[in-house]
Amino acid sequence: MPNVSAEVTNYQYEFRAMNSENAAFLYLYDAQNKLLCMAAFVERTGILPGPRQGLNGTVFLSFHRSDLLSVTDMLRNEKPVLFNWSAENQSAQITTGKEPVGEEENRHIAAIFAAGKPAPQSPRKSAAKKKAGK
Repeated sequence: MPNVSAEVTNYQYEFRAMNSENAAFLYLYDAQNKLLCMAAFVERTGILPGPRQGLNGTVFLSFHRSDLLSVTDMLRNEKPVLFNWSAENQSAQITTGKEPVGEEENRHIAAIFAAGKPAPQSPRKSAAKKKAGK
């Protein structure tokens, strides 16, 4: 089967109740809406099945359920996100492209100053101000 290397432009996830196990599934698509990868997030402990590629080219991955939040966070907050599959090595990768350090964080802080708005205070400081009558 061929290698795969593409930018992930869309994703979908679902939760399923199957037999005696609940699982989350994440589907990764490219710009042509081709399914690149189906990742299962299961509650099992121990070693999971290795990555494999189906006859239609879709790659199947298994992760522990505890990894779901990290992967969905990457998909929501990073750009570009890439999917790579090496048929020869039977290895898969969901990764970000190169990004300058602190790129988004600085943009957020700069927007606060540009708008002339004070930075948001922590709830603890706001409560202390109210108590002091300020």
